[in-house]
Amino acid sequence: MVEKQKRFLGWYFGTPLVWRILIALIIGAIVGLIVGPKIAVIEPLGTLMIKLLKMIILPLIFSAIVTGVGGMPASKIGRVAGKILLYYVSTTVFAATFGLLFSQIFKPGLGLSLSGTAAEGAAVQTPSVSSVLLNMVPDNVAASFANGAYLQVLVFAVIFGIAISFLRDAKDDTIREAVLTVYKFCQGTAELMFSITKGVLEYSPIGVFALISVLFAQEGTKVIGSVAKLVLTCYIGYAFQLLIVYGLLFTILAKLSYAKFIAKAKDAMLMAFATRSSSATLPLTLKVAEENLGVSRNIGSFTLPLGSQINLDGEAYYQIISVFFVAFAAGIHLTAIQKLIVILVVTIGTMGTAGIAGSGPVVLLAVMNMVGLNVEPGTVVAGAFALVLGIDVILDMGRTMCNVTGDMVGTCIVAKSEGMLDMEKWV
Repeated sequence: MVEKQKRFLGWYFGTPLVWRILIALIIGAIVGLIVGPKIAVIEPLGTLMIKLLKMIILPLIFSAIVTGVGGMPASKIGRVAGKILLYYVSTTVFAATFGLLFSQIFKPGLGLSLSGTAAEGAAVQTPSVSSVLLNMVPDNVAASFANGAYLQVLVFAVIFGIAISFLRDAKDDTIREAVLTVYKFCQGTAELMFSITKGVLEYSPIGVFALISVLFAQEGTKVIGSVAKLVLTCYIGYAFQLLIVYGLLFTILAKLSYAKFIAKAKDAMLMAFATRSSSATLPLTLKVAEENLGVSRNIGSFTLPLGSQINLDGEAYYQIISVFFVAFAAGIHLTAIQKLIVILVVTIGTMGTAGIAGSGPVVLLAVMNMVGLNVEPGTVVAGAFALVLGIDVILDMGRTMCNVTGDMVGTCIVAKSEGMLDMEKWV
């Protein structure tokens, strides 16, 4: 009976995950366009996938980071953290700068007539740099877990892991044994979460099919029509970051084939494109980094969760290009100072934005207000902003894939520099 069931499902489990997701994307789009709004009845299948992925995120982040950080010698933590943070900040600045450049070249929104368009909007007060940094530190750790505050849990996990790293070699036998017991508990929890993750990922093609079919049923193909230039400009930026910026950094710093990297990382890249969530993709990203790319778990468990929260290069392109789309559509000229402010705000703002699907427009609204593009009902600015919101799901797919790819590139570079990359995977 078991053997019969195994044969029956063999075609599904025997097909690589990347192909199952790709097939789900294609069939979902076709079914959504043919069936139309009635396909919304299967939306709970997609919602279930997201809920399952979110269910495992916090325990996975905490246990993986504590194990990764706590398993490294104290002397190495500073080097790894310094290298990955330098990489994350540098690539985000690159993304924001090139996003500005592409906006000036292609001028998305220029000539778009939105006279009399009304849209609801409200001004959002842009948080100061100090408040963003302070909000990363939890007031109450239990509340951070309960409220799903990913970044705060991440920060606490790093601190917890550093403490373990320093105390696991303590001279006092009692302290050392107690700390090693806690470390082994976290290590066991991490293994359990990785095992649960593998099971959840087997369901992901079904969830992807549901999400994509509902998306195409609701939006159709017309969504690209009126704002094709915005979509094109954003995806040119994503492609430039993926192929040129990451490609050069990977080839020069890791001294490995970037084509091989793409082939090995494609599962996580496609999953990011489909789910539109760096955090939801994190379980698969960790799996791909370790099993396909040969990254030591001690490195990946620290750099990848951190990257999913603060390294949002695709988000930087989206924010910059969308701001200029609204400005061009409204006939508003931004000064050189305002352009520099946009780059600064986007660089800092994206680092304080969790990698959760749908968070981009909130930050975009804050960035627009910072440079005087206030969204008021009935204004052209509000109309242009509404158009961006209307196609945000399309833009979100590409920017999330860019974000996740950047995390994996940086992780491989750091792992190679620390001698913690399995080179047999690259032969």
